[in-house]
Amino acid sequence: MQLRDWTFEKLFRSTYVYNILWEDTEVDEALLEVGPGASLLGISGAGCGIANHLSRHAARVDAVDINPHHLALTGLKAAAARHLASWDEFYALFGHGSHPEAERVLRSLAEHLPKWMQAYWRVRWRMFEDSRSMVRSGLTAQMLGLLRRITGMDAEWLRQRIGEDLVQRQAEIEWICRELCSRRWVAAYLESPLQLITLGINYAQRDRLLAAEGTDLIAFFETHMKRLVETDLERNWYAWYAAAGHFNHELPEAVPPYLRRDHHARSSQAPTDMRYHNRNIFDVLGRAEADTWSHYTLCDAVDWMPEAAQQQLFAEIFRTSRDGAKLLYRSVEDRSLIEHHGLEGRFVLDRQASDWASQADRSRQYRRVNVYTVAH
Repeated sequence: MQLRDWTFEKLFRSTYVYNILWEDTEVDEALLEVGPGASLLGISGAGCGIANHLSRHAARVDAVDINPHHLALTGLKAAAARHLASWDEFYALFGHGSHPEAERVLRSLAEHLPKWMQAYWRVRWRMFEDSRSMVRSGLTAQMLGLLRRITGMDAEWLRQRIGEDLVQRQAEIEWICRELCSRRWVAAYLESPLQLITLGINYAQRDRLLAAEGTDLIAFFETHMKRLVETDLERNWYAWYAAAGHFNHELPEAVPPYLRRDHHARSSQAPTDMRYHNRNIFDVLGRAEADTWSHYTLCDAVDWMPEAAQQQLFAEIFRTSRDGAKLLYRSVEDRSLIEHHGLEGRFVLDRQASDWASQADRSRQYRRVNVYTVAH
């Protein structure tokens, strides 16, 4: 690992970056078809996907992340999905990001979590106070809030875009990007290492992204925004999160699935054995026996890795997987890493499902969403 990537990882481990998962969990739910008896190993990120597996009644979920802030938030989301009887309270916490009795509710939920998470939330429950809001917490949310103040983006701005055609929407994005880049410090920030941490992109993934896009980070920012406005803006919770700073609470389907009333009702009955690992995924895989997991969700972590680490990861997944297990990951590149490493005989790409997912993912941050079936 190069020094720049080692330094980035050290910073990323210790920084509370995001409170929302930037992988579309509605797409994941359709691809993975998790059900009773499933055993899943997943990189947690902010936990929207991990919490959602409770509604599918998986037998076991191992959530792993090198970032303790993200893993603690994952644990809290899962505990609330299972143990908060009131959907209104649950939605207040994670849909709106606050609760009038935040300290009481979080202390109660933390009792269902590992000791270190209990200690974490004893100190940090205040991010759910009405005056703060969890939805506005973390480096990414703070950066987006600053961009909204500069450009005037808000919920009303986004509602105006809903009624426009694509040409009008993209023209508005071009104006916003010109407005931002007219400020030298904003342009410098968008090209800086701080922006990489804010996006959750390390140097290796940045290099892959820029090679695939044939551009620089500032131009990619504009391209990404234009891709977002190609989507159904009424229901795209990423667009609302970025442009308005909150979800579109008027539409039940305009929020991540784990927040929806029907998913919460199923999650409260979940028999799932939840396990949390604040460590590298290789440590968790290395301690596991063969035939352990039926599903693997890697977010975009494979993009962060050098080729030798990618090969090791796929080898460990193959060793620990059940026959017919599903592997899901995202990439900023078009190429298949499985094919690149000559592993098509072990991991069989579902081309039709992967092509659909790559187009359907609302975040528009990745070029590919690939799902494979393990063949022993």
